[in-house]
Amino acid sequence: MVYLKFFKFIFLTGIFLTCTLACTNAVPITNSSAKVYVQKTEGGFMLIRNDKPFEVKGAAGNSHLQELKEAGGNTIRLYDTIDLRKNLDAAHELGLAAIVDIPLPKHGDGSYFYEKDLTAAKRKISAVVLRHKDHPALLYWNVGNELYYPTFYQTTKFFDSFNSLVDLVKKTDPDHPVSTAIIGGNRRRLASVALKSPNLDLISINSFGNLTELKERMEPIKLLWDGPYVITEWGVNGPWEEARTMWGAPIEQNSVEKARILGDRYNTAAIQSPNCLGSVVFFWGTKQERTHTWFSFFWNNNKSETYNKIKSLWNKDPLAYNGPRMGPIKIEKLDARSNVILSTGVKTNATVSLEKSIPDSLKFTWEIRKEAWSKIEEQQPIEKDLILENSGENVVFKAPQEEGPYRLFVYVTDDENNFSTTNIPFYVLNPENGE
Repeated sequence: MVYLKFFKFIFLTGIFLTCTLACTNAVPITNSSAKVYVQKTEGGFMLIRNDKPFEVKGAAGNSHLQELKEAGGNTIRLYDTIDLRKNLDAAHELGLAAIVDIPLPKHGDGSYFYEKDLTAAKRKISAVVLRHKDHPALLYWNVGNELYYPTFYQTTKFFDSFNSLVDLVKKTDPDHPVSTAIIGGNRRRLASVALKSPNLDLISINSFGNLTELKERMEPIKLLWDGPYVITEWGVNGPWEEARTMWGAPIEQNSVEKARILGDRYNTAAIQSPNCLGSVVFFWGTKQERTHTWFSFFWNNNKSETYNKIKSLWNKDPLAYNGPRMGPIKIEKLDARSNVILSTGVKTNATVSLEKSIPDSLKFTWEIRKEAWSKIEEQQPIEKDLILENSGENVVFKAPQEEGPYRLFVYVTDDENNFSTTNIPFYVLNPENGE
């Protein structure tokens, strides 16, 4: 406890001593002749694009752009520059803007990138920016995503190296803002970025479970930095934030719970702040992150209830959702928090309940996949020949012969291309294996 208080004292003292030197430069001077720029308002900030105020209503990813447009979205976030021209053209065709990430190595990843000569890297970055700076879909550049920006009092070449890359992008393209994306909720990191990289036009913040507390956590450094930002990733709790089984498998929320959480978090103080230029929901498409359904708005071109919810939020219209809605799966009446353990090859029952009556048009798809641990980004294949009887809300399956962690998934789709999904982790042990 003594050490913790001492650290807080050193941290706050450092901010106080540095504040008078850095505060005046915390928000860059507005270039009002640019195609896109940040403008100070009476109460906060706004983004100006093509001479008009622009609130980011965005989604991470580069698929299902027509659905994004129809939902009322206006921006996509691209995480790299692969096929950048093609992706920018696709966005522009639908009148969408694009936040473009310039990928960089993370600080402290062992590559010593920021300690090396950056001439070659600068040449590549300059070429990319020069090639695409005049594209009408470009909104702003993100120099690095979650770089683990070091604390301001550290002695490191990172600050000079990183700032030289920011300056390079700004010099090559003075018509668009430049930012970097940090993990939200870390006051030291936010303060460090504000202090050591005042040349950034805005800060991009990725925040999930701590989004509800983000504005409150930013208050103590308000005298140091009270500038513009975009929430560039937000959504349901990540796998790293959820409850786990006894073997470490995170418990995923179902589609109904996810839609409710999106509604709550969109209305948090951090997103509704006058300093917030908009937000980017995560993830617009299908993405494997512990499971292939955790953040995904789509499955086999079907839309989740989260799609309907974000459409309602962007349009400020409480749209009714008429698609399927279901509760959690239970295996032999046990839920995910009960740490379900099955014997190899055993015949087992599972059920899921729907909140509404079951129309004949609903289709239930059940499947079993191996657990994908955090270091395995690839989607795990469906285990074959394990679903024995599928009668909709009820399924009979055979536990796999190989020991280990698995998940049982169910998807319910209707004729309107809506879907609802949930899953339950379980573990398989061979009772004859005494090791």
